[in-house]
Amino acid sequence: MRVHENKLDKSLTKLFQEAPNLTITDHDKIVIFSDLHMGDGGKQDDFLPNSDFFKYILEQYYLKNHFRLILNGDIEELQKFSFKQISERWCDLYKLFERFAKTKSFLKIVGNHDHELLSKKLSYLKTPLYHSVKLNYHNNQIVVFHGHQASLVMERFHFLCTIILKYLAGPVGIKNYSVSHDSTIKFNTERRVYNYARDHKIVSLIGHTHRPLFESLAKIEYLKFKIEQYCRDYSSADEANQVKLAAKIKKFHEELRYLSTKKNKRNSSRSSLYNSDLMVPCIFNSGCVIGKKGITAIEITDGNIALVHWFDRRKSQKYLDYNGYIPVQMEGSEYFRVVLKEDDLSYIFARINLLA
Repeated sequence: MRVHENKLDKSLTKLFQEAPNLTITDHDKIVIFSDLHMGDGGKQDDFLPNSDFFKYILEQYYLKNHFRLILNGDIEELQKFSFKQISERWCDLYKLFERFAKTKSFLKIVGNHDHELLSKKLSYLKTPLYHSVKLNYHNNQIVVFHGHQASLVMERFHFLCTIILKYLAGPVGIKNYSVSHDSTIKFNTERRVYNYARDHKIVSLIGHTHRPLFESLAKIEYLKFKIEQYCRDYSSADEANQVKLAAKIKKFHEELRYLSTKKNKRNSSRSSLYNSDLMVPCIFNSGCVIGKKGITAIEITDGNIALVHWFDRRKSQKYLDYNGYIPVQMEGSEYFRVVLKEDDLSYIFARINLLA
């Protein structure tokens, strides 16, 4: 096993060294999505349920507000469908990608499910395809890559996974996340990415596991961390800020209790998988576009990084019911955007450089 771990470390080193550099400042606006798994528009297409929703927020929010768009892998589901099927069905979405590309605001990174784009040199845009992209922020580095490169299963059995999806799972209607995102596999992948990023004092921003992560923490771990942080801040705050902090503590405590009492605790309340030491905030995950309760993404704006959740009120009202969150409705629609977690990039890198 250690031989394969060393091989993965070398693979990640090469991935980071060869990543093209993009300098970003506090004035840049970037959104990162991953895992669309676009298919043929039929019942086996995981992207179909959120497709109109995704196109709407891309055009009406991110394009209008001049964001740079980064698609971080598994955009096309080429392990189950042909590129011809996908490109014909979703031609309107490709045209939307082209609108970003025309303003030099589009980057596409390949994952394990759309790796065929590289081998067959299939491309719907004149822009290049990447294995990874390095965002340089004030002499610190955010490396965006899909994440399958840190998976032993993907590294050793990629061809077999393709065969299973195309000829076994696909015909009987098994979804991608039921096959390729086994909890043990995804947590091991995250741990490898975390360890590598910590050792090299960088931020790794991935997709692949479909599990949103912020500052190396899953949601329940993040809530515990923030509650402790706000309690410390409370003692030295003035009266007005104490009122605000008390409201935040109450909100996070209520949500923590809710998650802790959920019937299915397997993924929502699992303890830290990386180590027992003080957590270094060096791994982020944008989640996926094909979530049943909505779409998640990572945004970088004004020197901050945020995990955002988009939801359709007709399908989920979860964040409308939680106190403290401030969902913003898109005008003339049932779509809402809510910032789940946000922090200052300079503060994040200070913690990495001091703790890693």
